Amino acid sequence: TPLTPKKATLVSAIGKMKAVGWTHINLGAVWGWRMLSPKWRGEWGGEMASYQLPLDYRTQDMQKVAVIMTDGDNTKQSGYTAYGFGSGTLGWNPERELNRRLSSVCTSMKNNGILVFTIAFNNVLEDTRELLENCASGSARFFISRTKADLEMAFRDIGNALSNLRVSR
Repeated sequence: TPLTPKKATLVSAIGKMKAVGWTHINLGAVWGWRMLSPKWRGEWGGEMASYQLPLDYRTQDMQKVAVIMTDGDNTKQSGYTAYGFGSGTLGWNPERELNRRLSSVCTSMKNNGILVFTIAFNNVLEDTRELLENCASGSARFFISRTKADLEMAFRDIGNALSNLRVSR
């Protein structure tokens, strides 16, 4: 589904998502960044092209925001993946390399003025919680959600924080 400002289209697309397979948090973060990066303007078609999105970084009266949520720790399966066979380009400790790459993506997004919120959903390892907290734009933008109710509250808090940001500017 192409990006759209239409809530019903977004809700429908989110309702069709299914979490399957192994976890590479950095890949999701990279694709999220691409959706916000002006370097990718004109690549998405549809309404993104009509509105000439993504806008430039630090456009007046606009804040780019990324929400990175995971229900798992970075993992690497055997077989062929985006990183090649076995550990491919990830080296001897693929999970550590995936964590390093996520940290790099988060730092780059924040350096470009993107506000990053992170959510550890369900039971993730302490290392992953620490990684996500460091990835966020400050501790107040990191959430641990162990239940559906916690997750709903995290998204409500994120929405409130963004509303307050808009009002205060």
